[in-house]
Amino acid sequence: MTPKEYLQRYHTAKREAQDLELRITRLRLKYAFPSAIQYSDMPKAHDFNRDLSDYMAKLDDLENYLVEKYCQCVGIESDILHRLDAMEVQAEREVLRYRYIDGMTWEKIASTLSYDLRHIYRIHGNALQHFPLPECH
Repeated sequence: MTPKEYLQRYHTAKREAQDLELRITRLRLKYAFPSAIQYSDMPKAHDFNRDLSDYMAKLDDLENYLVEKYCQCVGIESDILHRLDAMEVQAEREVLRYRYIDGMTWEKIASTLSYDLRHIYRIHGNALQHFPLPECH
């Protein structure tokens, strides 16, 4: 695994957790605001109580999975921050943190650090070479 792939794991895990949170919100809204349109007076063929219990079980499973995903995010972020702290050059640490943890654009990083954009790219390249990857056993 390259340093860039290792660092991008946080963004990927965070995006997965946010997508799951959006699915949970949609599921809640689906049952919180049932359709107000009555198309016919005919009785429905399904049992609403069973539907709600299935809904609650599914919602509970998704919420537990969401907690696991956010715990995974925190673990990845903590690991990356510890590895960044081990790096010697402060500018390299900052560029990697701003880019991979904070999700800042290259232009915003350059503006924040008061460097030219090309210099930020150079720092980033050097930082990836100096990023301490875990030992493979």
